[in-house]
Amino acid sequence: MPGNKMEELTEVLLTHGNPSEYFEELRRTDSLDQWFPELKALIGVPQNILYHIEGDTWTHTMMALDEASKRRDIAKFPLGFMLSALCHDFGKAVSTSVSEDGTVHSYNHETEGLPLVQTFLERLSAGPELTKYVLNMTELHMEPNTMARARSKLKKTNKLFDSSVEPFDLIQLALCDGLGKLPQCADTEPFLMERYEDFRRIMSRPFMTANDLEDAGVPANEELLSYAHKLRLAGIDKDGQLRQTIAYARSVLKMKVPEK
Repeated sequence: MPGNKMEELTEVLLTHGNPSEYFEELRRTDSLDQWFPELKALIGVPQNILYHIEGDTWTHTMMALDEASKRRDIAKFPLGFMLSALCHDFGKAVSTSVSEDGTVHSYNHETEGLPLVQTFLERLSAGPELTKYVLNMTELHMEPNTMARARSKLKKTNKLFDSSVEPFDLIQLALCDGLGKLPQCADTEPFLMERYEDFRRIMSRPFMTANDLEDAGVPANEELLSYAHKLRLAGIDKDGQLRQTIAYARSVLKMKVPEK
């Protein structure tokens, strides 16, 4: 994609009050094929009416994109955030099916769409940072609202945020996904923001390192550090991480650990 087209898209995504108007005009003039075939593929793709009575996947994407424009100024990575809103449901074009009773399913669309998003970003000549961000956001975009509705445990939401390139933006994308449809899902924000603050607080605490293990006479390895990181995400403090990791090294890995 020529640079001037990318510049045009960037301006639309970062400055227009309703970016959907730009894409609706491209649709009206039959101009989506050259630049946005993955987006055009969403036109007419049905959605489950239990969760989406607004219409097809194109309609939902446009609504979510406009919701994202209301939150882009607080996003940590505004351009990536807006591109993620544009790309988040690309996978529905290749994963949507209708069962015999007429129920629409789009199983695994968040992962099925990743190759499409990759191709789209390559056409944009997106750099590695932008590409990594949008792919990560696309893959995880359903998880925050799912966890909020399930009132998932702190360890689970911490694990999700830890796997996100930018957890605050991931929450905002999930909120836009929920607001950009009918009926709106507008009740998950308090839970998610509370858990985000918990995550930030936990991750700001001191934590066990390889040096701490070595000082305790335990050769550090990837398995032990991964185990300690899981303890950290569970909210265990540094001393507890070290104590439980040493116990794991002894009992599970059968390592000879000197008594202190």
